[in-house]
Amino acid sequence: MYDGIKKIEDVIDYIESNLMGEPDYNEMAKIMTLSVYEFRRIFSFVIGCPVSEYIRKRKLSLAAAEIISSDKADISEISERYGYSNQSAFARAFKEHHGVAPSVCLNETPTINLFTRPNFSVSISGREDVPFRLIKTDAFCINGFSGISPITDSCCCEDVWNAFYESGADKALNTDKIYVSYLNQGENVSCSIGEKSDKGQEIPSSMWACFTLNTVDDDIVNEMYCKIIYEWLPSANLKRNKNIPTVEVYPFDMSEEDFEWEIRIPIE
Repeated sequence: MYDGIKKIEDVIDYIESNLMGEPDYNEMAKIMTLSVYEFRRIFSFVIGCPVSEYIRKRKLSLAAAEIISSDKADISEISERYGYSNQSAFARAFKEHHGVAPSVCLNETPTINLFTRPNFSVSISGREDVPFRLIKTDAFCINGFSGISPITDSCCCEDVWNAFYESGADKALNTDKIYVSYLNQGENVSCSIGEKSDKGQEIPSSMWACFTLNTVDDDIVNEMYCKIIYEWLPSANLKRNKNIPTVEVYPFDMSEEDFEWEIRIPIE
C-alpha cells in the first residue's frame, strides 16, 4: 500500500500546484499508473470524496483565505484566477460552501469552512486470506450499450447504467452475464455494457485476476479496487496491464440480494 500512498501524495502535490488553472485528470491517472476509471475510484476511497469535489473545495478554501486576508481583495480577479467563468457563479459556489457571500468576507469576520489538504501515514494491518482466480481469455467484444461518464460524476458510470436500463438495451441481450468495460475517453470514462459478442467494444486477449464481490456499495467497491491494485496484486507478484481496460462481469438477473459479480484486472 505504501507505493499507492506515495502516488496519491504525488497527485495531491500536482493538484495543489495547479489550483490556479485546471488540473489534468489524465495526468493524475498517469501519475498513479491507472486508468481514469480506477483512479476515480481509488482517489474517492483514499481521500473520502471524488476528485472533482476535492478540487472545487480546495479552490474555494484558498479563495476565501485570500479574501479574508485583505480588505482590498479583488473578488472578480480572485474568482477568475480560480477558474470561474463569472463572478456570480463564483459567488454562488462560495456561499454554498462557506455559508456567506464573498463580499461579506471583505467587511466582516465570518467563519469559513477550510477544506484542508490530506496528510498521510502508513499503518500495518492484519494479513488477509484473499480468494481470487486467474483466467485466460481470447479476444472478445462487448456489444450492447455505451455511454460517457463525465469526470464530474460523483458515482462513476452510474448515469450510464441508468441509461442502459431506461433505454431498454438490457431487453435486447441474450445472455446470462453482463460484461462491462471502462475505457479512458479524454478526462472522462467510456463505459460499454452488454453481452460477449464478436462485434462491439473489443477486449484484447489477456490473463485476468478475478475478484468476487457481493455488494455494489460504492464505498466498498472503491476500497476493493484500492486493495486489489496496491496490496493484493503486488502480494501475488502480479502486475496490471495498463493497455487493457478493466472488465466487470455481472449476472443478468441482479434482483437477488447479495448477488455475486467479478472485477477482472488484466495482468501482464
